[in-house]
Amino acid sequence: MRKNVVVIAAAGVLMLGLSAVAGAADPKGEFVGSEKCKACHSVEYKSWKDSWHSKMVQPKKTGILKEVVEKWATDGTEEGPTTGNVTKAKFKLEDVKYVVGSRWKQRFLVANDQTGGMQFLNRQYNRYTNKWEKYGNANDWSTNCGTCHTTGYRILEYDEKFGKHGRTVKDSYSEMGVGCESCHGPGNKHIKSKKADKKKTIFNPANTDIQAQSKVCGYCHIRIENEKFMTAQGNPREDLPAPKIGDSYKAGDDWTKWYPEQAIIPGVHADQPASKEYVGDLKGLFKLDDHAKANGIFEEAKHHQQYQGFLQSKHYLNGSISCITCHSPHAGKGKLQKVRKDACAKCHDASYTVEKYMPNTGQTAGNLFMRTHTFGKNPRKGGAGAGDMGPPNYYE
Repeated sequence: MRKNVVVIAAAGVLMLGLSAVAGAADPKGEFVGSEKCKACHSVEYKSWKDSWHSKMVQPKKTGILKEVVEKWATDGTEEGPTTGNVTKAKFKLEDVKYVVGSRWKQRFLVANDQTGGMQFLNRQYNRYTNKWEKYGNANDWSTNCGTCHTTGYRILEYDEKFGKHGRTVKDSYSEMGVGCESCHGPGNKHIKSKKADKKKTIFNPANTDIQAQSKVCGYCHIRIENEKFMTAQGNPREDLPAPKIGDSYKAGDDWTKWYPEQAIIPGVHADQPASKEYVGDLKGLFKLDDHAKANGIFEEAKHHQQYQGFLQSKHYLNGSISCITCHSPHAGKGKLQKVRKDACAKCHDASYTVEKYMPNTGQTAGNLFMRTHTFGKNPRKGGAGAGDMGPPNYYE
């Protein structure tokens, strides 16, 4: 594995002259936002609005969990969030601007006055245990997670002279969360085109080949260490910005070919197999025990790496299904949204269930796991997952 260089500096020195201001705007005018899609695609919009994609990042007012507010000071054992991970400044509940996640766990974004961006607080809330857990991501949120937590993300300014790998100085995005254009590409041309040309101006995963369909989902459902682009703090990013400054990922782009020598994506790049142990943030990425070796399948051991698991499966290798065979991010006119747990029965007998062949192996919080997508014939026993919890209780 390539050697990582982590820049360590005092906060005052690190942020000198930095103005990493991100906002919901598209300087190129390519992305229009999901609200624009609603006018013509009301069925799709409504079902997307009810999906977890739309709830990835939410304003505190509408997205914070009831239990979080009630237990903000303490869960009875552990202290709640108090400190910004980057600046080490003290914050209160009223300082939270946005929340990230709500189904499995929830994290909290506050201002970073040194950069103009947002930073995480030092605790996350685990919905399964109803407890606070330590969370140490000490990078500006948009410069570490922006390509997948927002829509239409792009780096606008990059300081290549900072440290040995540079830092993201300025970025932007068109929409918070995973909007319609995350999977369908920018919609400006689509909106402006004549009726006969509309289908030609938007990307529809259903009209591409099996592997290309999954690659759209794979852009975000992977775990990566980026050694080409760094965060505002000069650390390797955990997402995959477009190779050219000022550009944004567009659905259908082959991101697997972007700067492969500088992006560590185990299980995706041929020289970075899932069977290998990695270091740093990628350590423990896959199950590498005797059970995995005997099966020749290395299940996901962390969250948001479903694509890296799916690439190992016979389902993918024989080209029989893609992600959207079993998942649908929204309904359509005359088409119901797919029920994931019923997907196996379309091709297999009743003995094939997601509970058996997709055990919860990918840890997302303490004692809480997400389903593997390797579909091994001899599956291991999984841990607790979403099925062991009820729906989130939002404060409002």
